[in-house]
Amino acid sequence: MSWITRGLNDDGFVQDTPNGQTPSVPALATHHGELWCLWSDPSGLLFYARGDNNVFQPRLQFPDQGIPVIAELSGQLHAIIVRDNGEMAHYVFSDVDQLWTTPAILDPRAGFIAHSTPAFVAFHNKLFLVFVQDNNLYYSIWAVNPQDETTTWTPVQDVSGIKQVSGIPALFVLDGTLHVLCSSNDESREILCFAYDVPSSIWNSASDISEGRAATGVSATSYGDSAFLAFQENGPDDESHTIYISEYKDGKWAPQEAVAGQTSTSPPQLAVLNGRINCIFNANDAAMDLRWYSRALLDFSLSSWMGGIPDDTLLSDITVPGTHDTCAMSNIPFVRTQYLNVKQQMEAGLRFLDLRCRVHPDGQLYMYHGGIPINFPKYLKFDDVMQEVFTFFLTHHPTPTETVLVSINNDDTAQTPANTPSIFYQAVATHIANTPLYPDGTSRWLTSPTTSTLGLARGKAVLLRRYQPDPTLSPSSQIGLDLSGWLNNNPDFTLLSPAGVQFTLQDHWQYSDIQPLAQLIESKFSYVSNMLSKAASSSPEHWFLNFTSAVGDPVEKGEVAESHWIAVGAHSGFIGKFVQGMNVTTRRSFDWGAGTEREGGRKRYGVIAMDYPELPKDSDLIAWLIGTNF
Repeated sequence: MSWITRGLNDDGFVQDTPNGQTPSVPALATHHGELWCLWSDPSGLLFYARGDNNVFQPRLQFPDQGIPVIAELSGQLHAIIVRDNGEMAHYVFSDVDQLWTTPAILDPRAGFIAHSTPAFVAFHNKLFLVFVQDNNLYYSIWAVNPQDETTTWTPVQDVSGIKQVSGIPALFVLDGTLHVLCSSNDESREILCFAYDVPSSIWNSASDISEGRAATGVSATSYGDSAFLAFQENGPDDESHTIYISEYKDGKWAPQEAVAGQTSTSPPQLAVLNGRINCIFNANDAAMDLRWYSRALLDFSLSSWMGGIPDDTLLSDITVPGTHDTCAMSNIPFVRTQYLNVKQQMEAGLRFLDLRCRVHPDGQLYMYHGGIPINFPKYLKFDDVMQEVFTFFLTHHPTPTETVLVSINNDDTAQTPANTPSIFYQAVATHIANTPLYPDGTSRWLTSPTTSTLGLARGKAVLLRRYQPDPTLSPSSQIGLDLSGWLNNNPDFTLLSPAGVQFTLQDHWQYSDIQPLAQLIESKFSYVSNMLSKAASSSPEHWFLNFTSAVGDPVEKGEVAESHWIAVGAHSGFIGKFVQGMNVTTRRSFDWGAGTEREGGRKRYGVIAMDYPELPKDSDLIAWLIGTNF
């Protein structure tokens, strides 16, 4: 797949000139489903911009000056700025206030001094900072103490056993191991690699994860089973400033490829968003404008993958990644289950939405999670959520290729005169009836009580009705696929709808007994993998809904309280080490080769609803699930 320009024009400008000019290395990261770029202009001022896989928004000024690096940890974006005097300032971006916080200054007396671009990455719910000082490589780790929420940087240490280095280092995670890359400080300019051994806190040589020669530094990133290395030039005799990228997969490096023949003044930077690898660099010319190239890493687009599935395929016969408690982007940790909004989830390939609503006195539906309103005090309307869905359908193709399965549940379990099955049912029915039609007169909703084909569902929201029916209506008059018989907190149950549709579900989410995180993950994965296996070997007409989400409840009865820890992983107080969460465990531990092959060799694993499915950063779980359809 070829490298193509992104940005404002055919030259791949990140910003209009001169707004994107920089004499130094830009910083690049992903945060909440967006690309973030931070750079220093020729006068020394810092600017940042955010965007998607196509274009960045206009730049904003950063409240400091120096050399920047950025990384995301647990949903927060962090920046390290190396000032002109060598000291380092640590900033955190507030998504609530849309501002960078007052910086913490890393103590220069403790060795936090650098005069070139450092490397910065999240690993095992900690931040790792690596920097060059006097041709030696040093590192420090930033972590949050879960007991009192205090934060600390560990003492500066040298990267064990490394010889003298030069240029700019890079950090990346591959197969659960943290690696650092840098250039040797000799005529060979060899790219050196070291892997971090967590138990011993020692960096060991990893010569099998290095490649090529570098002029002034390297950058790297990873996605799924692959690592990507970017560097300038190819050996000490190459002074072309050409940008090369190589992919490490299956234990070896692929041949280096030039990025569309582009050259740069400083080492290029890499980041992967929604299955595309993005390369941003300052051009090797007098202007030094930021340029942007990218290429696809997948054989399908995450934003339009259903376009590759035949029209006559039953919706029940598709592997559909989705989210649990889709709209719960609350700033309250025990309420939050997602960092991506609905539009970003759709762009990332997710096609199952789990919506929890309540009816307000105005008759409108609003989004909730466990009695807590989303976006309080503004509230989030169900109507606004669905508008994001319908807008997405028309974004990529004049004729929509996608559908989305919309599970709706009544968040209010109390039976009161203001909250009866009839009231909630009619509120949803009224919303659907009032949804504008497409210009050709077709509905934006599919409310059939029986299983439809993808061809009939394209461009429509398919109603999965988890709430109770209106008792005043006959079963044949009820709208949607009927899931009102859902058994709460059950690891394996099957229900038959009045229309004869069979569903098997796994939604064991509550862990109230005292147990370590590793044991909880093991238990939850056993339920998830059991349901995946059943889905892979059952008939196409049989629906399977499988939730990877869970929570320890309450805190005093178990080790885990937050859904983030279970989904993405956390350090266990019981065993004192990092435990991988359900996202990595599901991707790496399930036997995806098992099950019945459909036509074309594909597999079907049902609907998989997840918390924070885009995490950890190197995860390709969403794309992996989608890929089983082809």
